[in-house]
Amino acid sequence: MLTNQTIDPTRQHVSDRSPVLIRPFVKAWYWLVPGSVAERDRQSPIARYIALALISSFCASIIIAAILYAKPIQDSWQSSQAEVMVREARDMMQNGQIANAVFKAQEAYQKAPHNVEAIRLNSEFFTLMKREQSLYFLDKLREQGAETHEDKIRRVKALKNLNRDKDAQKELDLLLRQESASPALAKLAEEIYGKKQQNTALLNIMKGLSDKNPNDHDSLLRLARVQVESGIPSQFSEGINTAWKIAQSDDATGLRAIEFLNSIQGLPSEISIPLIKRLRTHPLGIESHLVASLQRETALYPERKKAIIESAIVLFRDKKREELVPFIAWLKHEQQWLEIVSIVSEDEAKRHQGLLENYLTALTVLKRFEQIDRLIEKDEEVRKILDKTTHAMFRAHLAFVSNLSQEELRSRLISAKSHAEREGRLNALQRIAEYADARGHFDIAEEAYQLTIRTARRNANNMSPRLEREALIGLLNASLNNGNSDSYFHAAQEAVIRFPEDSEFLDKALYISILLGNNMETSLRKAQKLLQNQPNDNPRKLMVALAYYRLADKQQSMSYIQHMDLNLLSEGQRAVFAAIAAASGFRSEALNVANAISPQSRMFPEERNLYNQIFR
Repeated sequence: MLTNQTIDPTRQHVSDRSPVLIRPFVKAWYWLVPGSVAERDRQSPIARYIALALISSFCASIIIAAILYAKPIQDSWQSSQAEVMVREARDMMQNGQIANAVFKAQEAYQKAPHNVEAIRLNSEFFTLMKREQSLYFLDKLREQGAETHEDKIRRVKALKNLNRDKDAQKELDLLLRQESASPALAKLAEEIYGKKQQNTALLNIMKGLSDKNPNDHDSLLRLARVQVESGIPSQFSEGINTAWKIAQSDDATGLRAIEFLNSIQGLPSEISIPLIKRLRTHPLGIESHLVASLQRETALYPERKKAIIESAIVLFRDKKREELVPFIAWLKHEQQWLEIVSIVSEDEAKRHQGLLENYLTALTVLKRFEQIDRLIEKDEEVRKILDKTTHAMFRAHLAFVSNLSQEELRSRLISAKSHAEREGRLNALQRIAEYADARGHFDIAEEAYQLTIRTARRNANNMSPRLEREALIGLLNASLNNGNSDSYFHAAQEAVIRFPEDSEFLDKALYISILLGNNMETSLRKAQKLLQNQPNDNPRKLMVALAYYRLADKQQSMSYIQHMDLNLLSEGQRAVFAAIAAASGFRSEALNVANAISPQSRMFPEERNLYNQIFR
């Protein structure tokens, strides 16, 4: 009996109390993984091999799982951290901590570049900041297939902010075809298409939206605005009538309708007359609306202008400073200088920048230079009230009206330009440029116009294209007055790129390019093409003639300047005409033209050289 027993002195014999269903698994486990040394010694080779295979397979599975799922697990962990940062950034934005919110959004993206919410938040911030990076993040959303309706709208806004109007309109057209009309989409369409009169599609969008929401005054007002700006007479009348109905409402939308109607040129008298009363009686109206009613009333009844102003002075005399500002600005527009200085005292003006600016302007027109000098140069309260740019501009104007030296005027203009640049004052830069140009300081004007253009592109708001175009025109004129052909050439090239549909910019760019001798063959072909469109255009004929002159083809050059009206040419262009005529053998005729040109005329150095060649 003893010889048939398996004795294991290390094992304590305990009855198996595990559930019946589990016992086979327990036995299998002990078969593969013995519980004692003696059992391990008695384990069969097959059990050992199976155990080793199972352990190897388990380890291999862990390694393979780590390889396959480590990255997704890491990405999931990073995404969770990024989403926390996104929430923190949005909270910061709501609390006005804009810079911190932007930095936190960028940190979230760096933590998890694949996280959709981090990408979307950065696209929102960079779109608001009007930066090129907005398109990068929007493209990433599109690549990941995570682009929403709001993201598509944001893409259009981003393109608009970057002055890529054609791309913005293309994206908007695609969006309008794919998406159903919504208030947000209608508002975006209105912003993108602006006041273009060709847009029947926009009218249809607005009508469709208003038909779906007949009680939505905001949608109806947007429709009215588009109808008025469409240029279609029937739509113009319908839009005015719609806006006037909305204007009867006493809410904020009704006030916006009143403001819109007041901005329309050529408003019918049957609307314009009751509009005056509505501007004064709307419950939400403020002093600026009262002033608007006065302005419209004087325009309708110019013979009563004096009486209207006198009654308005009585009405506004006891108003607070903030309430008085729009009225004083209107008096400035109406050139009522004595009324301004009689209503506003010096002490009162020194307590509000808007009043002070108009007060100083009135003093300037009234030639009270000693008082201006005392306020601008010696009064510390004025320095505190006026911003540095405005203060510097008044100092520059004071130097001019006081007949100070040109050096002092230049110094003050440069100071004003520097302050405006530092403060990013787009309108101030434009005014400084125009002021310097009008006073003969063309180099300062050039710099100020260039700063205006750069600032307009950086700001990229609704006013930027108009101001940029005006600044480019000003820069071209200042460069011409300054005789700076290189600056003129680069400004003209910029203008053509920025406003390719403007033929005036194209003419200027071609002329200066030919005058400087740049890309003659290409410039000649472009000039000939332009001349084909308008065969009797004298400046264009001169361009072609000058191009042939530069290419040493005198016969062809001379054929283009015959029967030309010199009164339509600038003095520099007349010098070019005379030089071509002299080179073609018509010296006496060339001298007659050249002698009629004042030697002090402003022209480019290249035109001056051609002018001087005639007298050699």
